[in-house]
Amino acid sequence: MEILGNSVGILGGGQLARMLAESALRLGLKPRVLAGNSSDPAAQLCPDSIFGSWNDPVVLRRFLSQVSVVAFENEFIPCDLLQEAADGLSVRFFPRIEILFQLQDKIRQKDILEKLKIPTAPHEVFSEKEGLRSWCQRQMGKYPEGTVLKWAQLGYDGKGTWISSETRQLESAVEFCQEAVRRKVPLYSEQKVAFRRELSVVACRSTTGEFKAYPLVISVQSGGVCRLVTGPAVRLGVSPQLEKQAHQHARTLAENLDLHGTFAIEFFEMLDGSLWVNEIAPRVHNTGHFTQDGSATSQFENHWRAGLGLSLGDVDCAPGFAMLNLLGPNVEAKSAELPRVTARTHLHWYGKSELRAGRKLGHINGRVDTAEEVPSLVREIEACEKAWIERMDKT
Repeated sequence: MEILGNSVGILGGGQLARMLAESALRLGLKPRVLAGNSSDPAAQLCPDSIFGSWNDPVVLRRFLSQVSVVAFENEFIPCDLLQEAADGLSVRFFPRIEILFQLQDKIRQKDILEKLKIPTAPHEVFSEKEGLRSWCQRQMGKYPEGTVLKWAQLGYDGKGTWISSETRQLESAVEFCQEAVRRKVPLYSEQKVAFRRELSVVACRSTTGEFKAYPLVISVQSGGVCRLVTGPAVRLGVSPQLEKQAHQHARTLAENLDLHGTFAIEFFEMLDGSLWVNEIAPRVHNTGHFTQDGSATSQFENHWRAGLGLSLGDVDCAPGFAMLNLLGPNVEAKSAELPRVTARTHLHWYGKSELRAGRKLGHINGRVDTAEEVPSLVREIEACEKAWIERMDKT
């Protein structure tokens, strides 16, 4: 295709952008990123990076004028600004701006899911007609199972989510909501659901209409941040029927929205065996990092293939795999010693310059020949992490 000789753009310079850039380079593409500065993970790989804020219309237009197609690292960019900056240019986005607009807001996600009859938790949107404290108080008593308050935008890795408990009641709820109001972010509440485990599916739909979905996986969260992913889920005790439903929900969503590129859906496996959607991510996703070493084609390569109208790569996966996020330890360090991994594992390091506690610095992937080996693989990866943290503590 003619586009393969031109630059492809990535909006964002973080770890997802870095992995998109790595994949683009392997495909023979010329990735260019709009990054904050030259030390950003993706900018380190792309000498033709443009530096500045995507909220600066001048910088954004300069970037868009130099690329043919654009992928997004995250969904937080204002779509009206993006539309204005692209006016009159031949640049193409995936997902398209109007689809990004629909999915970057979790209230609009809820509306789409309800329209498509895909199960999700009941919710209620905050209206300014009702006082914030009064609304919070009413939400606290609305759901006997408990209440979850969420920002509709800008929330990720546990940020923008408040979950009721015996020690977190009205005052903390009001404080949480006041911050959203200050940021002009829409608010909503939803029922706190009782679930057996969290699942995720990463899928991909091309501009040609071709659709493929990776195996359903099990994800484990810690403080709202994805810590561990294992799979394939159906080989680890999850019903094949749930994977079939997850794949069907992904196809239904992609076809009804005409969504292009890699995307992820996070699910709750409910106690009664049903499957409820938690959130949708219209981009490459943390729970799909295992595909770099556990699948024939990574989620990043298939994202480019989908956006460029190329045939999607094979999504067959290893009989067993695991991915563990490496989060910044609670130590002060100017530079990090890289974790040491084993023959069955592979390190993906992001090259971040700031090593603050809890920040995603990299991840470790592993694959094995049987699902029965997955528990031992997880222990092996966790031992690599533990040894790394202990070495960091001594520096």
